[in-house]
Amino acid sequence: MKSRWTTYLLIAAVIAVWGVVAWKIFQPAHPVSGPIARQPAVPAVAASDTVTLQLDYPDPFLKETARPIPAARTAEQRRPSAKKTASRRERIAIEHLATVAVDGHTLYILTIGKGQYELHEGETTGAYRLTKSDHDSLYLEHEGEIYGVKRCE
Repeated sequence: MKSRWTTYLLIAAVIAVWGVVAWKIFQPAHPVSGPIARQPAVPAVAASDTVTLQLDYPDPFLKETARPIPAARTAEQRRPSAKKTASRRERIAIEHLATVAVDGHTLYILTIGKGQYELHEGETTGAYRLTKSDHDSLYLEHEGEIYGVKRCE
């Protein structure tokens, strides 16, 4: 630049612009006026015991088909049956750790609760029996209940 006056004016403009940018970054959006009293969370929609579709929109791919009219639910249909409430399954921490296959015999290494066990298909440890396995799950029986366990990767 040919003039020192222009150079000083441009430096002052750059400092002013960066000062405004820094002020916007470090200055809070709204001044804090004191502690905000928190109110307990209240759900906007009352929880219902039935699952319903919230949005009833037509499917764009099935425009020509007629939509079935849902039947009205009665109070008797929402009550849990006695069979469901009587059959409470306990929550058991079971994890598959590894599978070892040697000479046609497959050994599954599992953690059940806090213990680690090695089982072949059909073997029992404690109250758990490895009933069967497939390509992605193992099935253990405990007091008449069958528990599925995902096999590790």
